[in-house]
Amino acid sequence: MRRVAVLVVGVLVAAGSAGAQAHLPLRDTVPSVVASTAAPALTWDDGVEDAAGAPISTTRAVLYSLLIPGLGDYKLGNHGRATAFFIAEGVIWVSYAVFEVQGNQREDEYQDLTVRFAGVTRTGHSDDFYATLREFDTSEEYEADVKLDGRNELVNSGGLEALNADALERYFVENRLEDYEPWQWASVDRKLQYSEVRSSSKTSYRRADYMIAAAAANRVVSAIVTYAAGHNANRQPTVGYRFNVVPGARGVDVAFTLTRSF
Repeated sequence: MRRVAVLVVGVLVAAGSAGAQAHLPLRDTVPSVVASTAAPALTWDDGVEDAAGAPISTTRAVLYSLLIPGLGDYKLGNHGRATAFFIAEGVIWVSYAVFEVQGNQREDEYQDLTVRFAGVTRTGHSDDFYATLREFDTSEEYEADVKLDGRNELVNSGGLEALNADALERYFVENRLEDYEPWQWASVDRKLQYSEVRSSSKTSYRRADYMIAAAAANRVVSAIVTYAAGHNANRQPTVGYRFNVVPGARGVDVAFTLTRSF
C-alpha cells in the first residue's frame, strides 16, 4: 500500500480590515468544513493499464505465452519484453536445428568409418553395436569377453562338468549383440578417430536435447512474467481526494489532497 500526495494547495485568505467587512470577520462567514469523498477510478500515467484498459485477460495472456513465449506480453502491450522472448525462442530453435544436423552428419561419418576401417559390411547398426566397436579392437576380443562371462555362469550353474566348448559357443550365440557381425580395426589410430567422431555426434545430440529443455524453460518464464504483468494491469487502483477548509486566526486555510492506493 502506498499513498501518493499529488497536490496540496494551501491558500491563506486574509480577513479584510476596512469597509463593511470590519464588522463581519471572514472567519465568521465561512463555516468549518471537512469533506472526504471517494472519486471514481482515474487513468494513471504510470505505464500500467487499469482493468478497463487491459487488452486481454491474464489467463488468456498466460496461455499465449505457454504457446509462444512473449506472445502474452505482446498482447498486453509490453512489446519490448515480448521481443526479447521472441528472439530467445528463435535462437533456441535455430540452435536445436544446428545441433541435430551436426549430430546426424557425424553419426553418418563414424558409421562410414566402421565400414572403411573395421570391416563392417553395412551402416545402420544399433547403438549398442557401435558402442561395442569403440570398446574392442576386434570381434574376437569381444567374443572372448562374452565367453568369459559364460564360463563363470556355466560353472556356477552346473559345475565344471557343464563347462565345454560347445556350451560356451551356445552361450555366446545366445548373449551376443543381436546385430553382431565380425570386425577388426585397421589400426589404433583409426579406432581413435572413430571414437572421437562418435563422441562429437553424441555431444551434438545432447546439446539438441538441452535446447528442448531451454524451450520449455522459456515458456515457463514467459508465462510467469506474463502473469505478473497481467495481474498488475488488471488490478484496479483506489483513487480519492480530501478537501479541508479550516478557519484560522489570520484567515481561512484550504487544503486539497489527491491520493491513490496500489
